[in-house]
Amino acid sequence: MRLLILLLCLQSAALCAAPRVVTSIPPLHELTAAIMEGVGEPALIIKDHASAHHFAFKPSHMRSLQQADLVIWVGRRFEAGFNRVPEVLPPSAQQLELMPVLGIENDDGHFWYSPKLLLRSVEIILAALTKLDSENRTQYKVNAESLIKAIETWREDTQNQWLNRQPRFITDHAFTGHFEADMGFRAIATIHDQHDSHGGFKDLNRIESLLRTKPAACLLTMESPASPLAQSLAQKYKLQIVNVLTIAVTNSQSPLIVQRLDQLNIALRDCL
Repeated sequence: MRLLILLLCLQSAALCAAPRVVTSIPPLHELTAAIMEGVGEPALIIKDHASAHHFAFKPSHMRSLQQADLVIWVGRRFEAGFNRVPEVLPPSAQQLELMPVLGIENDDGHFWYSPKLLLRSVEIILAALTKLDSENRTQYKVNAESLIKAIETWREDTQNQWLNRQPRFITDHAFTGHFEADMGFRAIATIHDQHDSHGGFKDLNRIESLLRTKPAACLLTMESPASPLAQSLAQKYKLQIVNVLTIAVTNSQSPLIVQRLDQLNIALRDCL
């Protein structure tokens, strides 16, 4: 049987080609690429430093989607324009929208900052890839098991690091909610919601009241520079502004998606 498959592969490269997988944003690309290692490389639509919430599709993106066997994205309420994905995809393409599958009902799609949700996502993506490409199921499974071990180890080690300690921080926009729920932390306040909107003067008064009663040490952001309002609050309350995405990790050999967890963990050390 293996000889037959090999002969068929030699006759037709297309027959044994890796599945064409398209991911929406870098964290999903890193997660999927780790599971597909040794088989193929997923494509990426929204590059680093581009906002998923304010993204506009180009013709090249549409072509990539129309040629895909599997499209993986966070959620229709998270990536701008991806609510149109079902209209664009051919009937043969599989769709994997993670927020509904993970049971996330709010608008915070930053699930990759929760080790628990990451572990569930690995299993979900593994199942989708195995269904699509059963010939490579063994490789996918080996990769997924390795990634699961890395995430579990990171979670246990990090929980031990923060035992009986609590960082004091606010965020420029809501991206740490799933991390907080998983790891037992709590931001003092969040300036903007998941879509970079602000609640106006009433909400600003609430945030300033919290900062007076619960002094923070830093302001976490994923933007460069931080929003004008964040910069103003940081100056007024002497908060160190920390851009999570620019943090250099200490273990560059770990999977890229685990390095994202490292970036947030290192950033929080400045918030004690």
